[in-house]
Amino acid sequence: MLFQADYFDGLTARSQAVTVEVVTGIQPGIAFLADETKRAYPLSDIHVEAKLGSGKRIINLADGGRLEAGDIKPLEMILTQPNHKFHSVLHYLENHLAWVCLSLVLTLMTGWAFFEYGIPKLAGYVVNKTSAELETRLGEQVLGLFDHKFGYFHPSKTPVPKQSGIASGLHTLCASISDCPRYRLEFRDGGEIGANALTLPGGIIVLTDQLITLAKFDAEIIAVLAHELGHVKHRHAFRQSIQSVVSGLILAAVTGDASSTASGLSGFLLEMHYSQAHETQADHFALAALIKACLPPKAYADILLRLDPEGLNANRETGKNSEQPLAEQAEGLGNMLSTHPNTVNRIKPFLEAGTGCEK
Repeated sequence: MLFQADYFDGLTARSQAVTVEVVTGIQPGIAFLADETKRAYPLSDIHVEAKLGSGKRIINLADGGRLEAGDIKPLEMILTQPNHKFHSVLHYLENHLAWVCLSLVLTLMTGWAFFEYGIPKLAGYVVNKTSAELETRLGEQVLGLFDHKFGYFHPSKTPVPKQSGIASGLHTLCASISDCPRYRLEFRDGGEIGANALTLPGGIIVLTDQLITLAKFDAEIIAVLAHELGHVKHRHAFRQSIQSVVSGLILAAVTGDASSTASGLSGFLLEMHYSQAHETQADHFALAALIKACLPPKAYADILLRLDPEGLNANRETGKNSEQPLAEQAEGLGNMLSTHPNTVNRIKPFLEAGTGCEK
């Protein structure tokens, strides 16, 4: 049994047309004449690569050479490799469009399910197995990077008495609830970050001067900090760090470039999704804490709307009086649900809670 092939000796790029004989019997294999030299290889010294579309079949030889042929049916008849049947099935599937489309859909669905459920589950497992001391060290390192001379934060300019009053108010709120987590409150000038409060791994809560200035009452600041306590309680910062690392590694592996813009942008969008779920969980904690501490939940809605000037400006364009209380203006945002759903949905439970108090 014979078939035609191009022979490459593995030393030069030159190819040579050869006629390959398939040898059967006690020691099956192949043999051919190249450069006036007869070359013979038992089956154990050859490796046939999987069929790829209509391309030539590649036969790798033990001495570094290779054969390329369009039709190797005579050789396929004596092949005994265990994965040969698998390759045949794979070739059949990849040459039928319906199976290709089905495989693509299944791959996309599997990828989506892993990012949607697998990565959060994996991050939760890692977080639960990590000691609080290790998480605290990580948070301190992150804060150190933010405090670096080229970082985001600068020393706080808020007067010490004001800082003490806020810290005391948060301590009072924490004393009113039974499940308050351990935390460490830090004051910073937020610089480009502006009015914000954020939680770092290890229970470090950073409150910026700009948010303190934005708040009209200390109750609004305490309400925001109650929300941050929710992040601390559920270790969201550490969990999100794990999710970000895993997502980045997977996307880099898929794109083949760890520094690509596509990987960075996709990872950011994925983390935005995870963050929304965390924000909702932290809001639930904050609402329960405010009610237990007899602080007005409306304070959180007021400052959250003040932190979202685009939503307020758009609402005012609908004809609302700009002098109305922020909580009342929020009711007019209902018709803007398509463009500002997060803020509207988040403040709704706080407005509906009224002034209830569990004490």
